Amino acid sequence: MKGAFLIIFVVLITVFVAISHGFAKSTKEGSYIPHAWSQKLEASKRFEVVLDGEAVLDKETGLVWEKSPEVIQIHHGTDEIYEYVCDKEVGGRKGWRLPSVYELASLVDTTQQNPSLPKGHPFTNIQNDYYWTSTSWYGTNMAVSFKDGKVTSSYYDYSVGDDLYVWCVRGGY
Repeated sequence: MKGAFLIIFVVLITVFVAISHGFAKSTKEGSYIPHAWSQKLEASKRFEVVLDGEAVLDKETGLVWEKSPEVIQIHHGTDEIYEYVCDKEVGGRKGWRLPSVYELASLVDTTQQNPSLPKGHPFTNIQNDYYWTSTSWYGTNMAVSFKDGKVTSSYYDYSVGDDLYVWCVRGGY
């Protein structure tokens, strides 16, 4: 009898600790939804508009993106891009940054063009052009095209140019 009581007690304590440490959270507003890089979700389930409608949570990656990036082209080799990103505020939140090439490319759906984003995505104001990333390759930064989903750098593709669009992200690392 003592053995059964001890087992039940240990199970209850384990469940309590798991819940209190966030291992069993709901998906209601304000709760953390773990990313699922191993899953391929349709756009209606993958993206959730957050931060007063100004940003989008990608449930596949756990990253939060600007919903509607400003239409501004910035030269990557100058301090202007870092000042722009560091001063960025979206949905009342700072802490935005340039995405890596892998993060930005994770938004691409190569079956779509103009823009090359998943059908039914919630983003607006996406230009059918290249966007800067923080990933460097042979001294130049890589870029992702949302016209056709192409990933390249100005070192390899001289048509990319130096003044590209910026789409900020939060989270990750």
